[in-house]
Amino acid sequence: MLAGTMKQRVSIQSQSTTLDGYGEPANTWTTDSTVWASIVPLSGTEQQVAEGTTGIITHRVMMRYNTDASPQKRLLFGSKVLGIESVINTNEADKELQLLCREEIN
Repeated sequence: MLAGTMKQRVSIQSQSTTLDGYGEPANTWTTDSTVWASIVPLSGTEQQVAEGTTGIITHRVMMRYNTDASPQKRLLFGSKVLGIESVINTNEADKELQLLCREEIN
């Protein structure tokens, strides 16, 4: 993987549940690490969700090997939230990861 192809900064975030001021559970996202990545949009579709239409864009994200990336986490790229669908350790070499991500646009 060439370093010059990774031009976007993304934050890998994990979700946790805390209690709000009323004692109710509230989900929050915490940044585990911020890394350089290459983000390539792959496809776009629309889905009917509840009473509206939601746009779905899939992305392939390439980054150096990082143990923080998993399908239970998400990527934050500027104001875009990318849900991690799958993580592939290229050639099982622990050098680079290929993530398939999903962005929902309301």
